[in-house]
This record gives sequence, structure tokens and C-alpha cells, in this order.
Amino acid sequence: MTNQAYISILTESQLNDYCQQILANSTITWIAIDTEFVRVDTYFSELSLVQIQDCLGQAAIIDPIAIKETAESDQPLNALVKLLADTSVVKVFHSARQDIEVLYQLQNQMPAAIFDTQIAAIFKKHGDIAGFARVIENELNTKLDKSQTRTNWHHRPLTDKQIEYALDDVRYLAPLYEKYLVELSDTQLQAVIEDCNALLDKSLYEPNPLKAGEKVKGTKGLRGKGLAIVNTLAKWREEFAIENNRPKKWVMSDEVIVHIAKRPPQTVQALYKVPNIKASSVKGYGEQWIELIDEVFNLPQDSLPKQEAKPTKETPQEEVLMHFANAYIHQIALEYNIMANHLINKTDLLSLVRNPNQALLTGWREELIGHSLVALLTGLVELKIQNQQVVLVHK
Repeated sequence: MTNQAYISILTESQLNDYCQQILANSTITWIAIDTEFVRVDTYFSELSLVQIQDCLGQAAIIDPIAIKETAESDQPLNALVKLLADTSVVKVFHSARQDIEVLYQLQNQMPAAIFDTQIAAIFKKHGDIAGFARVIENELNTKLDKSQTRTNWHHRPLTDKQIEYALDDVRYLAPLYEKYLVELSDTQLQAVIEDCNALLDKSLYEPNPLKAGEKVKGTKGLRGKGLAIVNTLAKWREEFAIENNRPKKWVMSDEVIVHIAKRPPQTVQALYKVPNIKASSVKGYGEQWIELIDEVFNLPQDSLPKQEAKPTKETPQEEVLMHFANAYIHQIALEYNIMANHLINKTDLLSLVRNPNQALLTGWREELIGHSLVALLTGLVELKIQNQQVVLVHK
């Protein structure tokens, strides 16, 4: 038996009733939500479980696998999709991006009105990638059982231990959200919402084979035909992975793509000599790859990809100002347990030194350091050492 009563939702009609009841109840203004999914041998994550606890304390476990098995319509999870997209109910996640990805893929409809406690936890000095268990231990003085982290969520029936683990992810998420609503300032909460809204950009979750080459690692130094080969093979790989719902690196790794781009083979037989290439992949797709490489070599020179123009290198005086600003940036990074380049990277800092009044940082970054950096670089405040720490003081 589990420690908490919950609603078990195993059919499409049960899901419809549950979601309608939430939307019809005006006292339910938010729900805590988490998902379990599997992504081992597929391109797309496959939803295994959805856990919800509403603001009145009622928990529910939605089993999409069971629902699909007995479905009477071609969109058996439509009620859940509609609930997620309803703007009158806030959906509270912790580390929302992967959850949003798998939920968006249900019907290519984006959730709305979300709040991510991982982002909110930044203001409580837990860092910008704080895990749920660590935050709960620090904020609610509760140590969570993480023994089911690597469990197979597709396997049925679910054990009581799996269900208890799944419920914990919303059982403690709800009071964490309530705590943050009270303890964070209005400007901090607004910053969280701004970053959460940025997470609802569809382009973050929709595959884009045309830009697949930009994600290939190890391309530094490549240009012209080399970059064109990377882009062409990465596009082929992405389209193949999507069509066959297989991990894209199964058929061709980044390393192989870069090797081919650096020394383009002219025949299928030559492909077998590429380091770490899979012989089975060459046998199945080698001819296609050689055709794609040949097409790149037939492209006119002016159609080949160009290296992005590098920003003008900082002057000696700008370098001094960057070091000056970095003293404060590193102090804040230390205080909030964040890597300094996660607060602001070198390119953006140089841009800010050159034009302090531009709206460069947003969300939690703007709240933590954005306003202060502008004030520092425009001379409205100055740095001072107090109690062995770098602080800003008004002139």
C-alpha cells in the first residue's frame, strides 16, 4: 500500500472526467505535475506516467500506456493536453524542459502558464541546475528515496515502490511551490515567470534537420566544403532518426561525421576506413552518404557555409573593464552556487561593456546581476570590499 491516497486513471473516460473536474473547479488555481518517460532506443521520448497533485491536495496518477491500450479515440490523451494548455491553471514543474518536450509531443500543443521551481531555486542559492531531491532536502528538510531513478517506467504492473516514488515528485513539489510564492519577492517571481515563458518556445522542442549541423560537436576549424558536409550528413541523420524513431547517433556519431568532413571519402569502400564508423551502417547507407558528399563538392563556392564573423576583440581598456566587472560577477556566482559563465558569457559581457544600456540579460540573470552591472558600468555604484566580500555601494 502507498502512504497517500491517490486517483488512479487508467482509461480515456476516467482521464476526461478528471481533467474536466479540475477545470470546472475555480478553487483549483494550480497543479503540481511531473512525468516519467523512457528514451533509450528511440528518437522521441515515450511518456510512461503523469503525476499530478492539485492545490487542494488531491493526487492522481495517469497511466498513458493503459489509456492507449483501451482507447476509443485516436487522441486518448486529449483531455490532458487541453488541461495543460489552459491558462487559468498554473502548471508547476521542477526542471520543466524535458517534461514539456514529452508532453508537447503528445499532440504538438504547447502547455501554458507554467512555473519551474528549479528556476525559482536559483534565488534560494541552490544553483541553476539543482536537482529536485537536493532542493527538497534543503527547503523542506525531507530526504527523498531515489532508488527508482533508473527504473523501467514502461514495465507493467507498476510496483507500490514505483508509485510511491512517482507520487513523491508532486507530493513535495506542491509545498515547495507554496513556500517559494511566499518567500520570493515580486520581482524574483516575475523573473521566474519570464524564464518560464521562454521555455514555451516551440522551436526548442520541434526537430529542425536544417539546423542539425549546428549541434555536431568537434567542428571547430572546419569551413567551406567541410562545414557543408557536416550540415548535409547531420541533416540526413536527423531525418533518418525522426522517420525511424531511433537515436540519431546509433547510425552515425558526431565523431564519424567530423572525420568524414575532414577527409571526405570518394567511394563506399573508403567509408569503411573512417575511424569508429559502423560497418553495418556503411553497408546500409554508404551509397547515400557518398552521393551526399558528391553533391557538396558540386556546390558553387558562394553557396558554401561561411564561418560566423567573430566579434571584434576587446581593446586593452575594455579588458580592464571586463576584469573589473568580473570581480562582482564571480562574487555573485560564488554566493548563488552558479558558474560565472552561466551568469553571463564573455561575448555578452564585452557587449555590455561597449553598450551598458542595452537590454541584454533577461529573467533571473537580469534580476541577479543585470541591473547591477549596468549601474556599475555607468558609474552609478562602485565596488567595495566588506567582510572579505566584493559588494556594490551607491555613490
